[in-house]
Amino acid sequence: MFRNCIFSDPPAADRCFPPSGRALTLRSEGCDLYGVMYHPAGKGPHPTMVIFHGFPGTEKNGDLAQIFRRAGFNTIVFSYRGAWGSQGDFSFSHVIEDSRNVLRFLRSPEARETYAVDGDRIVAAGHSMGGFAAVKAAEECTFVKDILFLSGWNVGLDGKRAAADKSLGQKLRGLLDECAPPLAGTSGDALWEELMDRREDFDLLNSVPAFAGRNLLLVGASRDAITPPDVHHTSLLDALRKDGRASVRGVMMEDDHGYSASRVALAEALLDHLEKRGY
Repeated sequence: MFRNCIFSDPPAADRCFPPSGRALTLRSEGCDLYGVMYHPAGKGPHPTMVIFHGFPGTEKNGDLAQIFRRAGFNTIVFSYRGAWGSQGDFSFSHVIEDSRNVLRFLRSPEARETYAVDGDRIVAAGHSMGGFAAVKAAEECTFVKDILFLSGWNVGLDGKRAAADKSLGQKLRGLLDECAPPLAGTSGDALWEELMDRREDFDLLNSVPAFAGRNLLLVGASRDAITPPDVHHTSLLDALRKDGRASVRGVMMEDDHGYSASRVALAEALLDHLEKRGY
């Protein structure tokens, strides 16, 4: 049923509650975060997905947002503090705080009444750094039962590896310097210092026990040179399986970090997983 929405529009529009989209302003620690909410047809309440973008966030995965809308999900794409016009200063710590605050908002009466959000069916999905954001946010937001981790970046593990290996450290510094300019209130140096100071806190392997009884899909890309799957995908997948208390699935695709050649196959994999989960 879900797969039809990849290639075609819903067969019949609900004239009273047609599909729609609206600009969205969310609050986090006194700052406005800007984004968009895609609404599916129907009165709702609807299952709701948040797509957390990467670092710095040039790729927002808008194609997936539209597909999920057609599949019946409210879908939110937003920018963290200091990113792409959202107020405040960017930092990895703020990414976590903002992501948690957005997920918590979805449990509020306002979210249900204004945006037709079903607070018991919330999915946290993230690509690259967005995968880090989704995991760290859901770690404390235990009402989130489903997490999608797409070429996710284990920020803390990269920090540990960089501290132990000078060449890896130079590579990471280069990434931070390259991606910092579009982000407000920070710099490559500031991000490096934060990452080094908090690399233990930011290591997703330490989050594994928090996901007992929850469901995770980890998607990796075999030719990913940005978050190599043997470092970021396989280690987390193995840790979750070893812990044994979460329901976890792993998918590996023959592609690059952004799934440039397999957007349809990526959507099919995600929708297949969600359909099996009962959405």
